[in-house]
Amino acid sequence: MPAQKRLQIASFLFLLLVMAGLAFSLVRPFTNILVFGFILSVLFQPVFHWFLKHLKSESWAALATVGVMLLIVAIPVVVLGKVLFSQTLNLYNNFKSGDLVISRGQIISGLPVQLQDFVQNATSDLNALASKLTANAFQTFSSLVSNLATFLLSLFLTLFTLYYLLKDGHKFKTILLDISPIDNEQEQLLFVKVSSAVNGVVKGQFLTALVQGVVATIGFVIFGMPNFLIWGMFTTLAALVPTVGTSLALVPAVLFLLITGHVGQAVGLAIWGALAVGLVDNVVGPRLIGKSTKVHPLLMLVAVLGGLSVFGFLGFLLGPILMAVFVAVVDMYRTDFQKYLEQ
Repeated sequence: MPAQKRLQIASFLFLLLVMAGLAFSLVRPFTNILVFGFILSVLFQPVFHWFLKHLKSESWAALATVGVMLLIVAIPVVVLGKVLFSQTLNLYNNFKSGDLVISRGQIISGLPVQLQDFVQNATSDLNALASKLTANAFQTFSSLVSNLATFLLSLFLTLFTLYYLLKDGHKFKTILLDISPIDNEQEQLLFVKVSSAVNGVVKGQFLTALVQGVVATIGFVIFGMPNFLIWGMFTTLAALVPTVGTSLALVPAVLFLLITGHVGQAVGLAIWGALAVGLVDNVVGPRLIGKSTKVHPLLMLVAVLGGLSVFGFLGFLLGPILMAVFVAVVDMYRTDFQKYLEQ
């Protein structure tokens, strides 16, 4: 190859890398939004194709899909948001005024005599700790409300991203296939694996956690748990943690009812948690996951914690999905790519 041609190629590649770096610096602040929009576009592909079949227009089908997604999000937010805010505000005000601070005397009186001295010492700072945790939670919630403009901008960009990924996703896919050096068959398989991983994590982990949270909330209402919606949300988040899952919320709830003298309600909630909530995990979860990529619980736990550290709150979603994609690619290498290399 002539020296001048090598220089031209090197110059072009250098220019390409510089421009790619500058473009990434522009996109970087919105990486979470773009990734979240991509995840939504994968999840809502069946809805989009249903609308496309009936509307015969990619633009209108994408717009209708975004509308459906908005309804799915907006209805629970409107219905539950007001109740949740009211319960959070009421809990904070009561803790602040001391009206609902858990009394050590109330706790100790409901325990066996043998345990009363131990609990007397162990709960010396219970009220201060509970007040501090509640105040911090309410301050975080208040900061989210105060940043309403930022939230609305993020929501608009997410919907904008979702719309164009649905409408022009096949065009973006064609461009990626053209510029990728990987064989077309392997590229198509990789797209299938990524889609399977996204669907598997979201349906298998997050929809299962959501269903468990709803079932647990019903139990909290039936057995008279105060601030049931807050406990329900905590149960939903706890369900994302592998192995221990909803027990992180249900065990403290049962203990709370026990130490406040509601023994029958505590037993009922424990049975409800073991049967109803456990049934969701063992029956609904596997049906939602289906044949999608499965991730070992240890890797899932690391993915959740690492995702929170790297991506913030969205890490609950992005961390497990990235880990599932990694597992899918490794599985693809083991089963398909090695055969391709041997040809």
